[in-house]
Amino acid sequence: MCERYVSVILLDLAKLFILSRKSMTLQLTVPNMACSACASTITKTLQAVDANASVQADPTTKLVSVETQASETAIKEALAAAGYPVAN
Repeated sequence: MCERYVSVILLDLAKLFILSRKSMTLQLTVPNMACSACASTITKTLQAVDANASVQADPTTKLVSVETQASETAIKEALAAAGYPVAN
């Protein structure tokens, strides 16, 4: 019986943690983004990190705008791993 209550409390705490995380918008320059296929790959890569992320990738300007709850480090590492490192 106690295990059930502990599980419910832990689940509630996890939900509270997820809901309390704030989203942020990152503006990133990605020099290797050359075409719409690149933009699509970048979008899918970032949504694999944060399924609820809003991603706009423009190959003409090489800018990626992402609204996410994931850390900036996680976003940049995912892009680099996919072959699209962020310019400094």
